[in-house]
Amino acid sequence: MARAAGAGLVAGRVGGPRLLPVSPPTLVATAQEALRASILRGGFSLGERLVEVPLSRQLGISRGPLREAMTLLEREGLVETIPRRGRFVIRLTEKTLDEHYSLRQVLEPYAVGEVIATMTPRKQRVLEAGIKRMRDAAVSSDGLRLALSDLAFHDTLYELAENDLLLKVWRENVAGKLRLLVNITGKTHAPMATVANHEKVVKAILKGDVEGAGRLVHDHVDDAWKRAKESLSRSGREN
Repeated sequence: MARAAGAGLVAGRVGGPRLLPVSPPTLVATAQEALRASILRGGFSLGERLVEVPLSRQLGISRGPLREAMTLLEREGLVETIPRRGRFVIRLTEKTLDEHYSLRQVLEPYAVGEVIATMTPRKQRVLEAGIKRMRDAAVSSDGLRLALSDLAFHDTLYELAENDLLLKVWRENVAGKLRLLVNITGKTHAPMATVANHEKVVKAILKGDVEGAGRLVHDHVDDAWKRAKESLSRSGREN
């Protein structure tokens, strides 16, 4: 009897349906990438409603993959759903900035400590490569490129911490909203000073100086917080 039951289980596992149909992944991913790029370069205003019919027509796809793409962007923190109204590009407020930057002041020193605790030669190379990208961007005098490489450096810190929950909180709740600021904060970067500040963080990390590295990233986030609030206020006045 045991053999019969086992045989039936194997037969059911092999012969029965194993997966449900899915939308073409490249279609969803392509729509997600196109929408993300447009949002980040300012093609949509902060708080603008994302209307499915014209968007699906412009992208040349049906509304199903479009909805999936917008759901993924919602997880990134770029889109929000307002009940009975629809989906919108998120609207940044001073309160939003305060919440996100104050959270970074807690998370980032912790992330740096985790990086130091798990340091390897590979991680050192990754950190140094991140600094090189920032330096190249600074030399090019491309403010937007520098701002993006700055954000990418911090993403690397969270990734190298090897803490899945920490990385999830950063990417799904913080990083997406910071990307929306890139277009208005890029001009506030002092190129070589920005690189030098990040170099100090990396040097402290490589020395194993948990307290010093934590203090440096805390101060860096505090400075970025002030610049972000000034930029958002200035952007509001200009609009």
